[in-house]
Amino acid sequence: MNKIKLRTKDMLLLTLLVLAMALPGLSGLPVIDRDEARYAQATVQMLESGDYINIKFQDRARNKKPAGAYWLQAASVKMFSDVKKRDIWAHRIPSVIAAILTILATYWGGSRMIGRESALYGSALLAVSFIFVFEAHIAKTDALLLAFAALVLASLGHLRNGGDQRIGVLFWVALGCAVMIKGPILPMLIVLCLLALVMWERNTTWIKPLGFWPGPVLFLMIVLPWTVLIWLETGGAFFIDAIGNDLAPKLKGVQEKHPGPPGYYLGTIWVAFWPACLFLLPGLVFAFRAARSKAAGGAGFDTPVALAARLLLCWSIPFFILLEFIPTKLPHYTLITFPAFALMAGAAVATLSRVNEFKLTRRIGAVIFTVVGIVLTTAVLFAQAAYGDYPKWSFAIMFGAILICIYAARQLWVGKTLHAYYGALAAAIIISIPTYLYILPSMKQLQIGQKLQSAFTKHGIQTPVANMTVLSTQFTEPSMVFHLGTNVLLGKPEERLSSLNMKTNDIIILDRVRTTTKEYGDKLINKLAEQELCLTSLETIKGFNYAKGRSVRLELLKTDICPTQSTVFEQTSTKPDP
Repeated sequence: MNKIKLRTKDMLLLTLLVLAMALPGLSGLPVIDRDEARYAQATVQMLESGDYINIKFQDRARNKKPAGAYWLQAASVKMFSDVKKRDIWAHRIPSVIAAILTILATYWGGSRMIGRESALYGSALLAVSFIFVFEAHIAKTDALLLAFAALVLASLGHLRNGGDQRIGVLFWVALGCAVMIKGPILPMLIVLCLLALVMWERNTTWIKPLGFWPGPVLFLMIVLPWTVLIWLETGGAFFIDAIGNDLAPKLKGVQEKHPGPPGYYLGTIWVAFWPACLFLLPGLVFAFRAARSKAAGGAGFDTPVALAARLLLCWSIPFFILLEFIPTKLPHYTLITFPAFALMAGAAVATLSRVNEFKLTRRIGAVIFTVVGIVLTTAVLFAQAAYGDYPKWSFAIMFGAILICIYAARQLWVGKTLHAYYGALAAAIIISIPTYLYILPSMKQLQIGQKLQSAFTKHGIQTPVANMTVLSTQFTEPSMVFHLGTNVLLGKPEERLSSLNMKTNDIIILDRVRTTTKEYGDKLINKLAEQELCLTSLETIKGFNYAKGRSVRLELLKTDICPTQSTVFEQTSTKPDP
């Protein structure tokens, strides 16, 4: 009974920790270009159209990932908000819930594999890690995939320690949900993991509960209905696009301008996994030591710790290596390996709190941890100064966080592991909460979509726009579509001009920074003159488009009936082109 109470207390504390990291800034942080904005906008269109099978961004099919994430966002918006309000926080709630599920699943599986204490340490480290907290704040697939991946890992951990057929059913349900979130990604990891384990151990007995028939049947019941419907709706085009035009190009070459050489993840994991990276190297050494044995069946080969270590290594290392050789790279691609890394790190904390081991790796980890901590805090302050308010009070907070980082690293260096552990947690909490709650929302220069929406409201134009045309062919970020409405006209300028048909009180958005604006504007004026329309400047919005890495100066222009027959471009703005 005491164990049950203790573990219930642990899970409550972990849940509160996740909420403390994920809730600050959930509503204040603007919609993030481009992936989050695309997911949120496609969900909006599901709600607007009532079509929950086809996934679309404006009039284009979004044939990349299955519908699971969109359905969860749609349910959240219906439950907590209204589609017309464009409340991005309502789209993010599934990611917060997924973050909680991830940590509880990691703790549940880790308690069975490596013990309650190690699982608690590791789960808490994962809960405050940099990329985990970021994904918990945004409305896309990665936090959701991570939650089901953690459940699958925990299920395998229980199966290797006497779990029965019910655990096998849980494995298949979690896998089915993961497939509905992000297609074949988790199955790829599982195949690599099981192949590596079978080759290492020459034993498949523990896998047998996965053959219990209700499990695969439930998997098919989760995956097949939408698969069949989307096949019929699109004539198979969804799968051709998702596999042939999205997944395969990422495996063969660089897609969407996200290159990276082999070793990319080996370098970025120290940032993505910070502050847990403080114990990453000792955790890996611990796992390799525990996993090895003199010979198959030798002393210690089938102990719970050895079984757990081999599972954690086979879950993380083969997939991590595979990603290194895939040309398209982003830091969050390795996220589904993090529960395993976190449990290894937690085991290292528990071990080092009792014995003075791993001297070299813990000191290397301490140095890397300190450098990354200083770089992260400096980057936050620099971004705030460059794109928001001058960092006054936040400078004092971040300086305090740097001192705690140095303290934690020093404590691990001299072997005081628990002091280092709590120092690392404190540093992450002190950096993360103000960053998401105040600093990032204060960077107004980056919030162009929100600025446009505010400008529309200021001039009496209701958003999302209806019964009017908004043309923006120079600034085309999806966040603008989310804020202004589905029917905003994007696309190439020449193509839009050829079929342009506007009426009075419509809006055109021009980017005055672009060198092509003068020529485009002249053509636009001539096209509007054919419709006896002229342009009146309403407002100019300045900002920085971080998705493309350049400044913008957007002028909002309203169409009006021309006062005379002459139409000149100077009517649109008194500001010269740079």
